[in-house]
Amino acid sequence: MSSPDQLPSVPQQPQPQGALALRPSGALQTQLLAQQQETETADDEIDLKAILRTLLKHKWTIVGATALCTLVAVVYTLRVTPLYESTALLQIDRAAQKVVGFSNEVEVDQGATADQLQLRTQIELLKSRSLTERVIDEMGLYKPTSATGLPGAPAADSSGAGRLPGEADAEAEEPDFVAVLAHNFMTLFKASSDDERLLGRADTIEEFEKSVTVEPIRNSRLVEIKVLNADPELAARIANTMAKAFIASNIERKVDSSVYARQFLEDQIKQTKAKLEESERQINDYAKKNEILNLGDKGSAATQTFVDFSAALGKAQQDRIKAETQYNEVRLNPASSVRALDNLAIQAYKEQKAKLEAEYAKNLATYKPDFPTMVQAKAQIAELGARIKAEEDTILASIKGQFEAAKQQEEALRAKVASTRSEVISVQDRSVDMNLLQRELETNRQVYDSLLQRLKEVSVTAGITTNNVSIVDEASASLFPAKPKPLINLALGLVLGAFLGMLAALLREQMDDSIKHADEIEGTLGLPLLGLIPMTKQEKGSEESIALLAHRDPRSGFAEAYRSMRTALQFSTADGAPKRFMVTSCGKSEGKTTTAIALAINFAQLGQRVLLIDADMRKSAVHKALRMPNERGLSNLLSGDRGSEMLIQPTAIPNLSVLLAGPTPPDPVELLMGPKLAMLMEKAQELGFAQVVIDGPPLLGIADAVVLGNQIQHVVFAVKASSTKKDSIKDAMRRLRNAGIAPMGVVLTHARNEHSSDYAYESYYGYGDAHTPRAAKPQPAPGTQPAPLAASTRTEPTLGPTATAEA
Repeated sequence: MSSPDQLPSVPQQPQPQGALALRPSGALQTQLLAQQQETETADDEIDLKAILRTLLKHKWTIVGATALCTLVAVVYTLRVTPLYESTALLQIDRAAQKVVGFSNEVEVDQGATADQLQLRTQIELLKSRSLTERVIDEMGLYKPTSATGLPGAPAADSSGAGRLPGEADAEAEEPDFVAVLAHNFMTLFKASSDDERLLGRADTIEEFEKSVTVEPIRNSRLVEIKVLNADPELAARIANTMAKAFIASNIERKVDSSVYARQFLEDQIKQTKAKLEESERQINDYAKKNEILNLGDKGSAATQTFVDFSAALGKAQQDRIKAETQYNEVRLNPASSVRALDNLAIQAYKEQKAKLEAEYAKNLATYKPDFPTMVQAKAQIAELGARIKAEEDTILASIKGQFEAAKQQEEALRAKVASTRSEVISVQDRSVDMNLLQRELETNRQVYDSLLQRLKEVSVTAGITTNNVSIVDEASASLFPAKPKPLINLALGLVLGAFLGMLAALLREQMDDSIKHADEIEGTLGLPLLGLIPMTKQEKGSEESIALLAHRDPRSGFAEAYRSMRTALQFSTADGAPKRFMVTSCGKSEGKTTTAIALAINFAQLGQRVLLIDADMRKSAVHKALRMPNERGLSNLLSGDRGSEMLIQPTAIPNLSVLLAGPTPPDPVELLMGPKLAMLMEKAQELGFAQVVIDGPPLLGIADAVVLGNQIQHVVFAVKASSTKKDSIKDAMRRLRNAGIAPMGVVLTHARNEHSSDYAYESYYGYGDAHTPRAAKPQPAPGTQPAPLAASTRTEPTLGPTATAEA
């Protein structure tokens, strides 16, 4: 009999006590961890498929919210009293107002903006309180009752009513701060008057204003008066009465304004006439006193003289400048001046001189210059030049005389203008006050003329009651209620319910930080998805573990899912499925034990011997699923209990043996850190087990899984759909990464339709329980018992048998 101390030793590298050995295979998986980190920092994108999956997942929430809102809409519709609507149609024409102008009348209406303002004013008049009270009084809608006091109003306190916080009271103390706050709070919700008639009339007016709606028709001058009332006849009468009352009040306002305008104009004319007469007397007296001769529009006589001399001086300056220009032109170029060119004598002399000069030049080729004939011709040419010079001097003298005359005239006029200017300045000094009086006179005259004209217009139009408002369609009693609107309310209830339901579904999904879809495994965690395990419910009255369904019903969807996972594990490495791997999770109830048992069963169905080890010594569950006693197990082996026998036990499942967790030790981490676990793996290989599946402890909260995974290296991570939080998964991955461990992949357990694509789920798993008859429960072989699943015949008293007994 061999004890745990007699197991073959495994070569160990020198390391401190309690240290974990990091195998090279774990370091090679850092690439997957880097991919996970990159995935975690990826930007969020709107995924329409994810939104659709969320809505389908919470479809009953959406249906329930829609049904509830629809029910509320139906109840509200049936609860509201039916109201009938009557409509009167009015036409409000443009009526441009006019104001008094000093010269002409100016219309205020200048464009579309003013037109809209005028129409808007008429609409607001339709909504006015005065028109409302007029209609109520005409129709007798308010019937006063005896004053009995406002129901529910607190009784008046004669001792403290109306008293301010700071007033002194001879008999009572000053109210405290709380009392002041309470009094002010009650005042906010209490009417200022207790008169029942006043309160009742105010309520009637308020209800009337709520029932009446005034709406303009877009791009027109038509206005609708809509009245809602439980009585269709009363609604029609209110609309018609309101339209007629508005027309009557409009005419009354115009008549009243005309009478007021006439009285006002008469008073203003009297005052303005007196001011005009007084202004005329004042200006006449001032002119006599200061000897100012006024020529009317031409001004004073001195001013007119100055103006005439100034004009003459300007004309003289122009003449002088013109004469000076001609004189300078002739003086500088006498031969080329206009007067010289127009002079006939100068032109004749120039022609004779040109002929003589031509003959002289011709004879010069024959005769010498001192020849008598040549000397005589030269003398004639000189005489003609002298005559031309004399004529030019005569022209220059004439023009110079004109220039001197113009200059003398200008100087004379300038002296006259200077003398009249001082006289004008003197008159202006005396006319300052007169100008002020003149302007006041003109202003009073204009005002007086305008008021007279306006008074004549008002007198003519005072008796004409023009109206720009007319009734197009009178209101009639409606046949069917206008409110409530069942179809609209029902549609609103449906839309609101669907919206609230979808909003609640999206909020729930957003607040749910769990893995909700298979696509999130690789996108969020950066790990391959090894298997998608459908949600399988335990049969009523059955105490058998769900994990055994892979053995009892191999054609079920549950068994097919783990069979697919087994295939994925077989392709996970170049050498096929890992010889040993551990199944772990973040916490409890996430399917790690079921996954470990189901995978062990699936590998056993390949015909190879499989050892299932329950390494969760704190809270073991394999023995419960297999219905086996947990008296001895892994804890006995690792603690060196020499009395342990039959630690590896055969099961009723062919080729499957199990090593249970055993009693809970004081410190499982110390046991797992020792070398005996590695010795156990080697011993299992020697005993012929081709596959070792370990149900490991959870990762969070304890260090057992990290210690165990550091020695196994191959880790399968179980995640429960819609339950395991992403933060928990990230924390677990961080612990594994810090220990140099990267999981082989993830198995998503408890998956439903919303956790995967519909077509994939239905096409792959849909034929299991739904379309295929369940296989008959296999009968146990002779020599075994139906329960527990452990073989009844123990063949060896050592750590484990050479061959496992088959059921």
